[in-house]
Amino acid sequence: FWGQVNYFDWIRPSRRPIWQGIAKMAAEDDATEALADKLRSGDYSEMITAAQNAHEAQLCLKADGGVAKANPYTAFAGGAAQQATAEDDLESDLRRAREARLAQLKDEQTWKRQGHGSLRELVNEREFVEIIGPHERGIMLLDDGRAPAAEDVKRALDRLAKSHLEAQFCRLPADRATFLTHMVELEGLPAIFVLHKGQVTRHLPPSRLFEYASASSPLFKGHLERLLHRAGALLNVDEGSSSDGENSEDERPKRGGWRRV
Repeated sequence: FWGQVNYFDWIRPSRRPIWQGIAKMAAEDDATEALADKLRSGDYSEMITAAQNAHEAQLCLKADGGVAKANPYTAFAGGAAQQATAEDDLESDLRRAREARLAQLKDEQTWKRQGHGSLRELVNEREFVEIIGPHERGIMLLDDGRAPAAEDVKRALDRLAKSHLEAQFCRLPADRATFLTHMVELEGLPAIFVLHKGQVTRHLPPSRLFEYASASSPLFKGHLERLLHRAGALLNVDEGSSSDGENSEDERPKRGGWRRV
C-alpha cells in the first residue's frame, strides 16, 4: 500500500513546499557526497565524460560561413582535407606549367639549331627546296627588289622571325625563282608563300598583304602577323598585336607600293 502512495500526499498541503525543499536539499547533499567519494577514490570518468560532452556542444564556424554545434577537434577535419586537395591541384598545375615551359625551351633550341630566328636569304630554287623541306612551317617572301613595298615587307618578316622561332623565314628573289613563278599565277610582287613540311599551302598576294595597312604603316607588322597566323604559319599572335589595327585605317585594299606582274 505504502509503495503505491506518494509520501507528500499525506502531508498537509500548507507544509508540502517546506518538505519538498528539505527533500531537494537532501538529494543535493547525497549527490555532493557521492561526487566527493568518487574524487577520493580516483574515479574521474564521469567528469571526463561531462567535459567531452561540453566540448561537443560548442558552436563551430563552418567553411561556408555558417555556424553549427560540433566537436571542435573533428569539425574541421573535412576542411583540412579540402585544403589539402586544393594544394595538390595547385601543385599539379605548377608541375604541368613547368613541363610545358621545358618542352617549349627544348623546341626553341631545336629550331635555333635548324637556323630559325632570322630571315634567310636564298640563292636559288634548289637551295629553297633543300632548306625549306625539313621544316614543319615555312614562310617565303618572293620579290624583285624593285617594288617600293618590298623592303618594308622584308623588314617586317625579319622582325617576326626573331619572335616566332616555330617557323623558318626566308626570301627568294623573283629572278631566281623561274619554276615557281611559272607554276603559280602571281597577282603581283611582293608575295608570300606559306609552306607545311615543304609543300606550299597558301599564297598571299599583295592584295591580301596590304588589305588593311600599307607596308610603310606602323600597323603593318601586326596585320601581317595575324594574317600568317590565320594561314597556319605561326602558332600564336603577340598579345600586343590586337585586331584593332585592321579597323584603324581605310578598309579598302592598299594597292599602292606593289608591282603587278
